[in-house]
Amino acid sequence: MKLHSRIFALLATILLGLGLSSMLFLYQSASQKVEQDASDKLLVAQKTFFDVLDNQHHLLNTSVETVVKDWGLRQSIGQRDYSTLESVLQNHSNRVGADVALFVDNEGVLAVSTIHQEKGLPQQILELVNRSQQITFQTITEINQRHYQLVLTEVKAPIRVGWLGMGFEIDDQMANRYSEISGVNISFVLPHSHSLQFIASSLPEERMKSMPPTPPSLTDKPWVITQGEWEDLALYRPFDEHSQSGLAILFQQSLNEPREKFSQWWLSLLSIFGLISLLALIFGYVFSRGISKPLNQLLHVIDDVSKGDYNTPIRIYRRDEIGRLAKAFSRMQRAVSEREEHITYQASHDSLTGLLNRKGLIACIDHTIKNLDSSQEVAVLANFRLNHFQDIVDALGYSWGDKLIHLVTERLGAKLENHMLAHLNLDEFVLLGKTNDIMGAREINEQIHQALQDPFCVSGIELSLKISVGIVIYPFSALDAEGLLRRAGVALNEACGSQKATVTYDPKHDEYSLRKLTLMAELPKAISENQVCLHYQPKLRHHEGKTQVEGVECLVRWQHPELGFVPPDDFIGLAEKTGYIVELTRWVLARALEQCQRWRNQGYDLAVAVNISALDLAQKNFDKEVAALLREAKLPNRSLIVEVTESAAVENPQSAIAQLSHLKDQDIKLSIDDYGTGYSSLGQLKQLPVHELKIDKSFVQNLAQDEEDRTIVRSTIELAHNIGLSVVAEGVEDEDTLQQLIAWGCNYMQGYFIAKPLDEAAMGKWLQRCAYPVKTLDSYNKEKPASNSTNSVEPLPFRSTAE
Repeated sequence: MKLHSRIFALLATILLGLGLSSMLFLYQSASQKVEQDASDKLLVAQKTFFDVLDNQHHLLNTSVETVVKDWGLRQSIGQRDYSTLESVLQNHSNRVGADVALFVDNEGVLAVSTIHQEKGLPQQILELVNRSQQITFQTITEINQRHYQLVLTEVKAPIRVGWLGMGFEIDDQMANRYSEISGVNISFVLPHSHSLQFIASSLPEERMKSMPPTPPSLTDKPWVITQGEWEDLALYRPFDEHSQSGLAILFQQSLNEPREKFSQWWLSLLSIFGLISLLALIFGYVFSRGISKPLNQLLHVIDDVSKGDYNTPIRIYRRDEIGRLAKAFSRMQRAVSEREEHITYQASHDSLTGLLNRKGLIACIDHTIKNLDSSQEVAVLANFRLNHFQDIVDALGYSWGDKLIHLVTERLGAKLENHMLAHLNLDEFVLLGKTNDIMGAREINEQIHQALQDPFCVSGIELSLKISVGIVIYPFSALDAEGLLRRAGVALNEACGSQKATVTYDPKHDEYSLRKLTLMAELPKAISENQVCLHYQPKLRHHEGKTQVEGVECLVRWQHPELGFVPPDDFIGLAEKTGYIVELTRWVLARALEQCQRWRNQGYDLAVAVNISALDLAQKNFDKEVAALLREAKLPNRSLIVEVTESAAVENPQSAIAQLSHLKDQDIKLSIDDYGTGYSSLGQLKQLPVHELKIDKSFVQNLAQDEEDRTIVRSTIELAHNIGLSVVAEGVEDEDTLQQLIAWGCNYMQGYFIAKPLDEAAMGKWLQRCAYPVKTLDSYNKEKPASNSTNSVEPLPFRSTAE
């Protein structure tokens, strides 16, 4: 339900509820008032009736007392002149308006009466006369089937000689007279067990006939009498509580007329209420619309704002809270619009330089390629990076780096103002340009290099920058913005990797990138599914004139089910970047030690050398895991040689020294691999707790032909021996090199001249038929000193022999 409908319904409910409840209250109150007024009128009529009745009784008393004082009347009674007495009584009754006058002697005999009595004096009067002790008394009596209100008083002359009475007939005339005085219908009735006997009444004849047959008992409370369409409120009262006649007065007040007036009044009130309700409903509707209409306008504006339209005007001109709300929302609308514009700008621009970011660049590329003249123009995307920028930041700080980026941006904007620039990463920019042919891409590349060839002055320090550029050309390199940007990145990575100034995208670069992604994704699977395996390259040891095979280097090989053989150089670096190298090292250690145990079971005593990375050294419990693997394989610790590359050892020397020290404490032999490629000094290596150096094969492979290599290798052997380290030379390719190394005192040699890396089966065959003796467990047990423990590292004698 809409808001204005709810407001209208609420107001209508309240107004109609209040109105109806008020009308119901008024109806009940007025209805009760009608009956209450009728009841009050009955009570007033009752009081009036009895007041008039008392007055009439008093008048009769006075008249009777006056008559009995008449001398002529006494004389007539004394002389028993009843004819004269009748005349006197007739005169007096006419004077006071009495309907009957009579005289009763002391014997209770009716002597004189102004009306003819068929049955004589009623018995009740005789009883009253005989036993009354009063001078004057009142009674209701029936004479000739008519009822009279009679007053009797003593006649004395001078003693009582009889009783004189006068009275009024209770007839319809009396009832009508009393009805006119009191304002209600009055009936004189005799109640019987199942009916009412009307003596006299102001009611019409038909209503007396239709009166309910069973009268209620006498009560002080009015009750309702229903006679067809007539309805009266009635009240019973005894005519005379001391009389034995049983005569009662029935007071009746008609309810028809007041109820008809009430109905007319009620209809008028309903009309007024209906009109007021209609006006109230109209007001409620207008009021609710006055609230909901501006709110609906605001809702429409909010909908427009939610759809990104902030320009819809708000036309609400009011001074109340809704008007203030509209003004506040209008201010908010402007603020949101400004903020949205700012956010939109930030979403497509770099906060540091103000240039387009990746999102803005993609939109710009899409717009550019859609508006190219396909027959004449091509789009050129040059992705270039500031070489060694991170080194500058590390040396001078990020604030200097930000200043340098600002200077680069300003120069590029000034020199290449006809092209679109974007800043993707801290040291990476993209230039988007249009040219008429492919040769124009070369000009754009030259413009970029020329723009950045001059040094930049940052806070008084001149900095020269070199850049690497990757270039793609639309539509030859890709057909959409995402493809162009991705392949520009591929070309840039190729330029950085090959240390070239500029590389134009070639599909083979993409294949290499996809190959790397495939290898990165499938390396964990290769480890878990044993797609990788170990090959073993034997190592010779020359000692005291004897040369024998004493160990092997374990080399990982990957046979991919789809790509075929994957060289170690293709995936070892990826494993180090992704962190999978840690899992791979654990796998190699476990497999190498298992193989070592199998050889020991065959009688060979060969040490296995395993390469570890800087990430392995960074693992907190690496030394404990190595010890656990040795225990699990049930091997002496001297069976394992841990080789760590020179660069890994000096990358984080404190962590490396700590881990290597723990390994050395376990009598595990430690070796620095690929020595000579990491630009570290012997002074740095001297601090490492290692046992030997392994000279990189690049210095050994051409040893017989290259004088410089011979100098480097010979001096390295001598220096290593001087600081207590043994030496391993890898890359031995011929007999001359082997003999030369032996002559210089090199302790261990390995290379293709001795044996290429072999799988487990081929290695087993090679051990059986190789030209060199193989170290066995028997020979070790004969050579080791009695005091040495099983897990100690064999002492290495160092010898330096002149060439």
